[in-house]
Amino acid sequence: MESYEAAWATGRRRNSLAVFAPLIEMKLRKMIWIAVAVVGAVPLLFVLAVVMTVDDWSRDLSTNVAETQVKAADPLLRPLLVKGTVDCASNVVQEQIASIPRWNVESADAGVETVIHATRKTPLWGFVDDIRVTITPGEPATSIAVYSKSRLGKGDLGQNPRNIKELMRRLQAVDEQAWKCEE
Repeated sequence: MESYEAAWATGRRRNSLAVFAPLIEMKLRKMIWIAVAVVGAVPLLFVLAVVMTVDDWSRDLSTNVAETQVKAADPLLRPLLVKGTVDCASNVVQEQIASIPRWNVESADAGVETVIHATRKTPLWGFVDDIRVTITPGEPATSIAVYSKSRLGKGDLGQNPRNIKELMRRLQAVDEQAWKCEE
């Protein structure tokens, strides 16, 4: 078998492809296998990501709502008690919501208790979750309860409890003086 340069020099170009056919075929097979591996790996990575984020399979596949409860096992899913007025607590909650990426304060209705409506948008598909924060005065402390509901779907894969936990984590980290409207 002659080299490519020799085939080119002697003008036998047509037969020169036969020299490279096995090499081209090997590279093509390798590229096909790489493409199949990538196409197969993407769904597997997605499924793995979903599996790792779901906390409670019995709840997260069939429920698209979550709320804080006094007797919740997870402390982040319990109402938060703060020493301060409803107005101060409302200001702190709205500031914290505004600081979370893809969260927006939609409205705040003040009365005996304050109800703040916020939304959270998912990064990839833009699905919207509605979050309602209810701030109720009480003795010895003001209570902050959170309710989160997905607008679409039968199950939320645990996103609504994660919404509540994210907000509660931020609220718990707030300096005690902020709840009293003191600088």
